[in-house]
Amino acid sequence: MPLSGIRVIDLGRVIAGPLGPMLLGDMGADVIKVETGKGDMLRQQAPSFSPGMGGYFTTANRNKRSLHVDLRHPGGDRLLRALMASADVLVENFRPGIFDTMGFTDNVLARDFPHLVVARLSAFGDVGPMGHRSGVDQLVQGYSGLMAITGSAETGPVRSGVAISDVLGGLCNTIGILGALMEKKANGRGQVVRTSLLEATMSMLTVQAGKYFASGQDPVAEGNHHPAIAPYGLFETSDGQIQIMVSRNEDFHLFADFCGRPEWKDDERFANGATRSINKDAMRAVVAKAMVEKSTADWLAWLIENDIPHGPVLSIQQAFDSEQAKALGMTVEMKAGDGTEIKSPRFPWRFNRTPAQVRRPPPAVGEHTEEILAELGLGDDPEIRAALLKLVE
Repeated sequence: MPLSGIRVIDLGRVIAGPLGPMLLGDMGADVIKVETGKGDMLRQQAPSFSPGMGGYFTTANRNKRSLHVDLRHPGGDRLLRALMASADVLVENFRPGIFDTMGFTDNVLARDFPHLVVARLSAFGDVGPMGHRSGVDQLVQGYSGLMAITGSAETGPVRSGVAISDVLGGLCNTIGILGALMEKKANGRGQVVRTSLLEATMSMLTVQAGKYFASGQDPVAEGNHHPAIAPYGLFETSDGQIQIMVSRNEDFHLFADFCGRPEWKDDERFANGATRSINKDAMRAVVAKAMVEKSTADWLAWLIENDIPHGPVLSIQQAFDSEQAKALGMTVEMKAGDGTEIKSPRFPWRFNRTPAQVRRPPPAVGEHTEEILAELGLGDDPEIRAALLKLVE
């Protein structure tokens, strides 16, 4: 597998921290999830497959082994250092400064673990006036500008339907780790890689950021319509709704004729993509009136015949039950150590030679503690054994 032989120490919590190590595990890395207290808080988040196996938790913790230890105990510190000495990557998303107070400043890491890639993920970054703050996904959506452009003028700001800043933070963290591992191949040294939910989210604003930088105008929420291309969005039909994107001029001319509005082709406001973008509100208004005159079935037949991008809005259930999702194998099924059947979305890529695999289901808290201690040769160390935590009932 692509990352066979790579060991990752996962000190992450909730979603943003653990997501990256799971993806590395999907690609073959040996991921050790270090849990303290009662374990990752998402274990208890309802709904659950079984006690300690929350549905949210399972989406970020397959292909890992769990070690349950009190890191505040001297033996816990020794065990963490032994793990770091054996590993290639460490991921942490503590509040900025916490890992330093545990004794792991950048200088200490460079001195004691020069081989180690340390990925440090925070909410707002560890510099600037907000660098000391803790934060969560929805707050970052608000600070990043994303929330202001999600929703419509009628709804006002709307959060994304998933914890998108958490997910983007975890993905960007993973990209940074892979880059650092590639660089390490050249000189044998690791390094600290930092990112934050805020940096990840703002870097992904793409078309909206481009619009602001190019025009100086602050983008606003456009509802279910594209901020630049028109017509591109969700429209009502006579018996339902459908999404369309009519961007090419030749498609727009066909579209105008099918709508029974050939005059659109001679309207200067709609002459090309640029003018349709400038006059997008007018474009959307006339398209909405035309599309409601035909049924969804009529629109689908014409859109398919003319190969124009279109589609429905599916529920989560409908999405995973769709024939396309089934063809892609988007649902993975696993069986936990206690026999619990677990389902989750599969990894987001497909390698044609070295495929990603589900090698381990999400672990029970501390499930692999003894196994990991034996590998490190620390199974009989009394100080380290005193730092171990009992399994959560």
